[in-house]
Amino acid sequence: MTPQVLSILLAVLLLLAVVFLLRSYVLPEKYAVLWLVASVVAIVLSAWPGLLDAISRFFGIAQPINLLFVGAFFVIFLILMQISLELARTRAELRQVVQKLALELEKARQRSD
Repeated sequence: MTPQVLSILLAVLLLLAVVFLLRSYVLPEKYAVLWLVASVVAIVLSAWPGLLDAISRFFGIAQPINLLFVGAFFVIFLILMQISLELARTRAELRQVVQKLALELEKARQRSD
């Protein structure tokens, strides 16, 4: 099996895994979009390896693998940004719920007195 065929198979497996996780409601839609795009890009770059050479020449990058690493870095950066934003939203929602609960408990305590 050639490295190109292996990389195509792995990229297709990644795409199928993301679709399976999305269909079984394990992976939320907002996270799945980035993974679907990444897997499609991996399939395209695996099927046409000359495309990565052309893109790296266009950007003036000497080694195509460097472009691949920079792209992977930015994908990971986007995932981290998305998770950080979700964490901030969840924290704000949790604070609101705790404040409402504290107010309800205070009201219940005043009624019982």
